[in-house]
Amino acid sequence: MQVFKVFFQILKKKYKSALIYTVIFLVISYGLSNSNTRNTEFKESKLNIAVMDEDESFQSGALKDLIGRKHTVKSIDYDKDTLTELLYWEEYDYILVINNGFSEALAAGKTEGLFKEYRVHDSFSSVYMNSILGEYVKTAQAYAAAGLSWEEAAARTAETLSRDTEVTYWSDVAEGSEEYSLWFSHYFQYMPYILISVLLSALGPVLSALNKKEIRYRTECSSLSARSTTPQIFAASAVFVIALWLIYMIAGAVMKGGIYEGRAWLAVLNSFVFTLVAAGIAIFVSSFSLEDNVGSMITQVIGLGMSFICGVFVPLSVLGDSVKAAARFLPAYWYIRANDMLNGRDPFSAGQFAVCLTIQLGFAAALFLMTLVIKRSRRRESF
Repeated sequence: MQVFKVFFQILKKKYKSALIYTVIFLVISYGLSNSNTRNTEFKESKLNIAVMDEDESFQSGALKDLIGRKHTVKSIDYDKDTLTELLYWEEYDYILVINNGFSEALAAGKTEGLFKEYRVHDSFSSVYMNSILGEYVKTAQAYAAAGLSWEEAAARTAETLSRDTEVTYWSDVAEGSEEYSLWFSHYFQYMPYILISVLLSALGPVLSALNKKEIRYRTECSSLSARSTTPQIFAASAVFVIALWLIYMIAGAVMKGGIYEGRAWLAVLNSFVFTLVAAGIAIFVSSFSLEDNVGSMITQVIGLGMSFICGVFVPLSVLGDSVKAAARFLPAYWYIRANDMLNGRDPFSAGQFAVCLTIQLGFAAALFLMTLVIKRSRRRESF
């Protein structure tokens, strides 16, 4: 069992990244799984604004009225030092000075030098108010250019910019079940990403180290035969993969507050099948004996790319048809399809669920077969 021991000796040097992924995943999953309430009320931000109107024209008054429809506006007349203190003590979010000659400059089509502002540097309120002022100036000038008087242009501008935008939240119609609730299904929802990331960052480097030419040549020259080393590597990999999967399943049971029941066991089965897929991906990538930095880049590309396309981070119901059509060629899509049937997003069908598992197993088998082909071809090249 020398190779078996060497496997875990190498793993001791590579486990840190897997541990970081696991800890972060469990912490985030715990938070997401317990956030079973959704805020569906939208409220526009209301600012506390002070205005100094040096122009005192109809156009400047119309601008103040427009701002006052959605924000708290107060007219003030202070010196610069006092204005700075008001901002420092957060009595106002934004202080606007409408420069003298504003109406003439606006009528002439100018957009610069119309205002002065006192604000906290790069604050949200400054960006927000600059957007409002820019919209007012451009809209009013557009109406005036169309032949309207400034009174009519100001009225039309106020009407246009005062319209509320209807905000609609995406609503998840799934309700789940008592044995496998929607909020708990979030834990299994993100399982593909963590399994791929951990196995590629931990199992992949270990197998890559064992597949290096120097190590392979020394092994072949020793008393150990290929019939002995290969089963030992397979056994060590299986122990690590199953132990990792069990850790996640035990953690899931703790978050659930008890042993799995009913459909939750199907989610466990689904996660185990995908664990084989993730292990197949890690073994396939490791067969190329890549450097650690390249392997880390591939981990992010495969893990994040598959998660975004296949519905791990964004529900499949939100993704476009073209994205879902492309995702069908990736194993994580079928994992998510199965999980959606369990949590109620899609109608549950035992036959369709079995199809999802079978396709995932097909991906795993294909990855293992391709790995064997690559290893055989590389051995032939070495002789």
